[in-house]
Amino acid sequence: MDEIRLLIALACFMVGVYLIYDLFASGFNVAVLIAGVGLLIAAHYIKPNRSDEEDGSLLWDILDFFIDIPFKTISLLLRGLGRASKGDADGFDL
Repeated sequence: MDEIRLLIALACFMVGVYLIYDLFASGFNVAVLIAGVGLLIAAHYIKPNRSDEEDGSLLWDILDFFIDIPFKTISLLLRGLGRASKGDADGFDL
């Protein structure tokens, strides 16, 4: 069952990456941006969580790592925007 979830997550990841690429290749479209980012986030939540005691193959670990990169980047950007927009935080002074 975990292999099926990982394959579905991989498919969502690949379609999401293609949609983000399509934004640059064919011109900007808000619907394509939302769909691409949504698929990358969905890929993170669909993929199975592997525990340390499971002996997974190196290929599955590499796929798991690459599926997590866009989600971690998106969450880092959103957290940075949240911190910068707070009034009591040390932010940039323009």
